[in-house]
Order: sequence, then C-alpha cells, then structure tokens
Amino acid sequence: MIGPLEPTLARLLTAGTRGTTYALALGLAATFAFPGAAVSKTLLTIGLAILLLTPVARVVVSVAGFVRHRDWWFVLYTGTVLALLGASFIAAFR
Repeated sequence: MIGPLEPTLARLLTAGTRGTTYALALGLAATFAFPGAAVSKTLLTIGLAILLLTPVARVVVSVAGFVRHRDWWFVLYTGTVLALLGASFIAAFR
C-alpha cells in the first residue's frame, strides 16, 4: 500500500541531502576565498536550513501520502510527529 510513496520520499531526501551538501560546500569555499563576505554566511545558513527542513518535508509528504491512501492510523501517527516537530521549532525560536 505504501509502495508508491517510497520513491517520492527517496527523491525528496536525495534532493535535501544534495541541496545541503552544495550550499554548505559553497559556503565553506566562499568563507576561505572571501573571508568575512556576507555571501558565505548566507550560503551556510541556507545549507543548515535545508538540513533542518528536509526531515520536516519528509513527514509532510508522508502525511499527504497516508491521507491519499486513507490509512488513518498512520495519518494520526505522522500527524503527531509533525505536531511535535512544529512545537519544537516554535519552542526553539522563542
């Protein structure tokens, strides 16, 4: 039942990993090439944001997939995980 969801999640996690790697690598290279430049801090911040948001995006896609398959128990479970992630982000930025 979950079969079609797995390739979508794999593509999402691959894109998140690659985006994180590219942004952090470019930010690190910019830090060495142009010390103190704002672009290096921006790239590093973007890389870290992608790193943090990739698991959240995975949970969101999982909730949508479970809703589409009408698997209500897993909607409940992944919805709970999503709520906990949201609460932790809110608590972290207060």
